[in-house]
Amino acid sequence: MTTKQSRSLWALAMIFMTAACGGGGSDDLTQTLNLNEDPESTLLVVESSGGFVPVEFIVGQGPTLVLQRDGTVIGQGPQIEIYPGPLLANWQESQLDDETMLFVLEELDAIGFAEIDRVENNDIVNVADAPTTTVTFYNQEGAHEFSVYALGMETEVSDARVPILANLVQELYDATSTGSGQSYEPEAIQVVATAGDGLFDANDPTVNFVDWPLPQGFADMAELGIEGWRCAAYEGAEGQDLLAIFGEANQNTFFTDGDVNYRLLVRPLFSGEEPCAPVNS
Repeated sequence: MTTKQSRSLWALAMIFMTAACGGGGSDDLTQTLNLNEDPESTLLVVESSGGFVPVEFIVGQGPTLVLQRDGTVIGQGPQIEIYPGPLLANWQESQLDDETMLFVLEELDAIGFAEIDRVENNDIVNVADAPTTTVTFYNQEGAHEFSVYALGMETEVSDARVPILANLVQELYDATSTGSGQSYEPEAIQVVATAGDGLFDANDPTVNFVDWPLPQGFADMAELGIEGWRCAAYEGAEGQDLLAIFGEANQNTFFTDGDVNYRLLVRPLFSGEEPCAPVNS
């Protein structure tokens, strides 16, 4: 039996167990999980942190997947295979069907997410340089956070909720990897910046320079907690104007203010997310 088959059988068993205990309907689960009534509110956020990654990944990544209450799921789609790649990642949004949304709610209930404040699981000690996956569930009481180091890399853990969480995250990624989504148009963006000529190869003919596009200078941006990196957030018309500029840029585009060159990293800001929150390296 394959790992995927065993996960599917296990998930099916959980559905029958939930139904046998008097649940099984989305209305019942809505009450049990104390869900927000706003259909566009954030239900679930998946983030990856740590591991052996460059600092650019740490400051520029943000959530890898966001699920709204109405089943809208936002994540990164396939990236175009050209060099240099676009500055803006290929963020996509798609709609989960009713069956998948019911599965999500059943998994959240099986984990007992509504009763969780913050859980950190570091059971796996024989896997080096792996990321920590943090899943945050939002309901009317606020945020409920479950973090697991090397999630899904091993099955023998002390907390029985961890395999359920791994299954949930995998199913969400599988549901969003079909390529059937459409481009996600963010209402707000976060821009992080760092300075220095050592950021690029002066002999690379693909390197290009454009004027600094932000309304404030680098020194006026917020500190991120990692030396040399600063941040600013934009929304509305200002954010859309910047997106148009960044849509023309690539990963070898550098932005010049006076005689200083800067690298900018841009990503969406999602509902309920704190702009320019301090980052731990």
